[in-house]
Amino acid sequence: MSWRSALERAVGAFREASAHLDRAEDVIAARSASLPAPDASAAELRDLCFRLASAAAYTAPGWLTQVLSEVDPDTPHRRDVPVGPLYVRVGTARPLPDAHFPALVPLLGQGHLVIDGDATDPVVAGLLQSVLLRVLASVPRVRISLVDGVTLGQAFTACAPLVAAGIVSRTATDHIGLDTILSEAEEHVRDAQVAAEGAAELPYRLIVIAGLPPQLGTGTRTRIAALAHAGPRYRVHLVLAGWRDRSEHDRVPAVDHATHLRLAAEHPLEEIAAPLVLDPAPPARLTRAVYGRLAETVRRESTLDVETLLPGERWWASSVDGLSTVVGRDERGPVTLSFDDATPHWLIGGRTGGGKTVFLLDVLYGLAARYGPRELALYLLDFKEGVSFTEFTPSDHDPTWIPQVRAVGVESDREYGVAVLAELRREMSRRATAMKRAGVTRLSELRKRRPDLETPRVLAVIDEFHVLFQGNDRLARQAVAHLEELARKGRSYGVHLILASQTISGVEALYDKKDSIFGQFPLRVALPGAKGVLDVLNNSAETITLGSAVVNHSGGVAGADRLIRFPDATAGAEILAGLRRELWERREAGNAPPVIFAGYAEQHLDDDPLYPSLGTGGRRPLALVGRSVDVGLSTVSFPLDPVPGRHIAILGPSAVGADILEAVVRSLSRQHAPGHARFLLVPLVAAADEAADAAVAELTAAGHDHTVVTAAALKETVAGLLAEADPDRPTHLVLFGGDSAAPVLENAGLADLRAVLKQGPARGVHVLGWWRGLRRFIDDLGGSQHREDVACLVALNLPGTDLGGFIGDIGLDWRPRTNRALAIDRHEGTVRLCVPFVAPGRLDEETL
Repeated sequence: MSWRSALERAVGAFREASAHLDRAEDVIAARSASLPAPDASAAELRDLCFRLASAAAYTAPGWLTQVLSEVDPDTPHRRDVPVGPLYVRVGTARPLPDAHFPALVPLLGQGHLVIDGDATDPVVAGLLQSVLLRVLASVPRVRISLVDGVTLGQAFTACAPLVAAGIVSRTATDHIGLDTILSEAEEHVRDAQVAAEGAAELPYRLIVIAGLPPQLGTGTRTRIAALAHAGPRYRVHLVLAGWRDRSEHDRVPAVDHATHLRLAAEHPLEEIAAPLVLDPAPPARLTRAVYGRLAETVRRESTLDVETLLPGERWWASSVDGLSTVVGRDERGPVTLSFDDATPHWLIGGRTGGGKTVFLLDVLYGLAARYGPRELALYLLDFKEGVSFTEFTPSDHDPTWIPQVRAVGVESDREYGVAVLAELRREMSRRATAMKRAGVTRLSELRKRRPDLETPRVLAVIDEFHVLFQGNDRLARQAVAHLEELARKGRSYGVHLILASQTISGVEALYDKKDSIFGQFPLRVALPGAKGVLDVLNNSAETITLGSAVVNHSGGVAGADRLIRFPDATAGAEILAGLRRELWERREAGNAPPVIFAGYAEQHLDDDPLYPSLGTGGRRPLALVGRSVDVGLSTVSFPLDPVPGRHIAILGPSAVGADILEAVVRSLSRQHAPGHARFLLVPLVAAADEAADAAVAELTAAGHDHTVVTAAALKETVAGLLAEADPDRPTHLVLFGGDSAAPVLENAGLADLRAVLKQGPARGVHVLGWWRGLRRFIDDLGGSQHREDVACLVALNLPGTDLGGFIGDIGLDWRPRTNRALAIDRHEGTVRLCVPFVAPGRLDEETL
C-alpha cells in the first residue's frame, strides 16, 4: 500500500475516534445532569455524630458506653451511678458509612427495654449479655433476677460466679420460677409504697427476661405489664425479650415507660432514624474477669463483723432523746434501731440456735460503745441454761467488765427477775418524783433542766422472758403487774425493755395482758424460727436464714418489714475483748463491777461482801446465812437481839443445813472479842461432823472460848445454861443435828431447852440449830403453839404446804430446789429467798 493510502486510512480512523469521543462526552454530560447534586449536609451530619458520641460518653460513662471488645479485662470496674436516669448502650447507629455514634436507651431510674426477639436469636442473647455486664460493672446496690424460658438458662451461663456470690438469683426457666420473681418484685413495690424512707433509698431491682416460658397465660403477661407500669417509681425495671404478639388474636399488653427494640424494622429504635448494629456478646475473657472481681468484692463487702457496728469514737453520744445503735445491714445500707418515744421497747423472737444471743450481743456492745455509764445503765437477765451475758462481767481470766452493766442474771430464778422488775419500778418512781419537782413530764426535759442529776437511760434485757410468767402463780402475777407498768410508763421515764424468747404464746399468766403489754412493743425483731412476734398474717420470717432477721417498726403487721443481716458477735471475740478492756479503762473512779446472780453457783461465806467488814463493837451481832435473790444479792442475816425468840433454826434434811450453821458460827465469831462470848458446839449427827469440825477450827484459831459438848453431856449443859447466863458474855448453843437431841435430853432436858428458848435471849443465850425434820422441831418446841419461841427460820427442802402451815401462811409459795433456801424472820415479817452459804463443792455432792 502506498503512503497516500495509509495516510487516508489513518485520517479516517482518527475522525471515527473523535466522533466516539464526542458521543462519550455527550453521554457523560447527560448522565451527570441526571445525578443529584452533592449533599452539602454530610459534613454537618458527621459533626453531629461526633457530638452525639461525646454526649453519650458523658451521659453513660465508662462501662455503660464503651466498646466492650476494646476493654482490657484487667480494667477495674467502676460502680459510680450517674446522676439522674441511667442510660445503657445497646449498639451503634450509622447514619453514614463513615459516621456513627453509640445508641443509648434509658433504663434504671426511668424505664424498661423491650425487645421483640428472644435469646434463641444469638443477636438478642449477645445484646442481653452486654447490657447485663454494663449494668453490673457500673451500678452498686442493684438486685438482678434472670429469666430464660427459651434456652433453659444458656443465655446467662456466664453469670454463674454472680449466682454463687448471691449477687444474681438463679436463672428461672419455667412458670414457677417466673412467678416467684414477679411475686418478689411486687412485694418490693408494696413495701416501698408503705416504707418511711423515700424511693431514692431503695436499691435498683432489674429483671432480665431472655424469653418467656412456653404456654404463658394471659394473667402472667398482665402481671408483667402492671409491674412495668408501677416499677420505675419504685426502682423496679425490666429488660424484656420475646415480648411480641403471637397472633392477630393473641396480643401482648402494652408495656408502659419502655423503649422498644424491633429487630426487623428499618430503624430498630424508633427514637433513632438510622441503621443500628446491636452490640455483640462481651468477650468471654472480659466477662470472666469482671464477674470474678465483682463476686469477690461483694463477698468481701457483705462479710459482716461486729467491728462494723461500732462507732469510731467511744462514748460520744447523748441519751437525752433516746438510744440508737447500728445492728446490721440491708440492701439499703447500715440499719440503725432506736429506743425512743416511737420504739420504746423491743420484742425479739427466734428458736434456740436462731441467733437471739448473737443479735443481743451486737445490740449491747453497740450501745456500750456509744453511750457512757452516765448515759446508759444495763440490767441483763437470762432465764435459760446459758452464759449469754457473763462476758459483760469480770471473771478469773479477765478482770474487766462493761461499766454500764449494773446487774447480770444467768440462769436466773423467777424471783430474781421479779426483783429486777420491782427495782426498775422503784427507779421510775424516783424519777417521777424528780420530774414533779422540776416541773417536767419527760426524762428528756428533766435531763435538760437538771443536768446535775445522774439519770441515764435504763435498758433491761430479758432473754427467754416467758419463763418468768409460767405457772400463773403469785410470782407470775407479780411479774405481769411489774411488766405492764414498765411497758406503759417506761418511755416517759427513760426505762426501756428488750424481751426475747422462742415464743410468746402459751404463757397463761399473760392471756389477759397481751394487748396492754405487747402493744407497747412496736419494734419487733423476728429471727429464724420466730413464733408470734410478727402479726399472724405476716409470714416474712418463715424463710429467713441464720444471720438474718426481719425488723418491723409497726408491731409486726405485714408490709412494714425490713430484712437485715447482722454479724456473729461470737466470731469477733478478740475485737470485743479489746473493746471491753478499753471501756473498762475509761470508767470513772467508784464505778463498781456489776452484781452477778448465777443461779447455778454456790455462795461461800468468804466471798460475801459483808463478811470481811464484820468486827467487834457492833450494836448487835449478825448471823449470816446466805445471799438474797434480789438485784444487789444482799447478804441475808439475822440480828441476835435480846428479844424473846431470837434463835435460829435451820430446817430440812439436806446436809447444807450444817454448812449454814457453820457460816452462822463463823460470822458470829468475828463479832466477839476472844473471851467475850462462849460457844457450845454439839455435834449430834455424822452428817454434820465436817461442818462442826470446821467451826471448831475457826473458833480455836480466833482464840474464842468454846466447848465441844458430847451427847452424854448435853442434858447437863442445857440444864445449867440459864443459871450461868451473863448478858455481857453471850452464850451460843450450836446444835448440829437438833432433831437427835430429844432422846438424849429426855423430858427434863427438853423442858430445860424450852425454857432456854423462851428466856435465853434476854440473858444473852441464843440457840442455833439444824433440825433435819419439821415434825421433830415442832415437838422439841412443845407444839406449834410455841412457834414464836424461835423467830428466825431457814427452810431447805421442806414441802411448802408443811412450812406454810407451821408459820401461819397457807398461801406460801415455796418450791424446794437445789441451792435455795427460804429465810424467815417472824419478828420483822420478812420471807426472803436466798442462796445459802455452803462449803465449797457441796452442790457436787448432793441434790437438795
